[in-house]
Amino acid sequence: MKLNGIDISSIISTETSHIITRYEFVDSLAEEFPAYVSYDLNNNVLRKLIIFDPPKIGFNFYPNYKYTVKIIKSTDNLYSLKGSDKVLIALKAYKKVIGEMSGLMTKLHFLGIKNERLYRMLILNDVPIIASNKKELMDKLIDYLKENYYVKVSNIPTIVDGIEYKERNDIKVLDVDYAAIIP
Repeated sequence: MKLNGIDISSIISTETSHIITRYEFVDSLAEEFPAYVSYDLNNNVLRKLIIFDPPKIGFNFYPNYKYTVKIIKSTDNLYSLKGSDKVLIALKAYKKVIGEMSGLMTKLHFLGIKNERLYRMLILNDVPIIASNKKELMDKLIDYLKENYYVKVSNIPTIVDGIEYKERNDIKVLDVDYAAIIP
């Protein structure tokens, strides 16, 4: 599925309710870039796609618009990174307290590199993994990447060449509104 000339298949999941376009500040680069962010019904951020190197032709970015969508087909894929020569896979772990138990959860970051330049970054906030320690977290993440994205790695962070992109996801845009308040 393309939106404004960018394939956004990777930010579509079964929980996606709407997509908002906005500029995202990337602190490590001290600059804002166009971004597509998917949300669930409770306005929780599911996934983000940040565009570092927009296409020269056919890219029309309109920030602060909310696209209410209906999911037609959804599979976990990295199709939005297609065109990358290499993909850096990293994680951002955090502790989560659920009742009396605490565990480690994570966000996955996929940084696409094309011609030795930053291309796109996909951030998954909806990784369904809870672990009690770092080793368990890494083992579960490696299995998760292998089963859902067909990416075989032995450690994270890592750089991967030649990712299998599978098929695109598809959505139907039901409504487009100006996003006055961006969650």
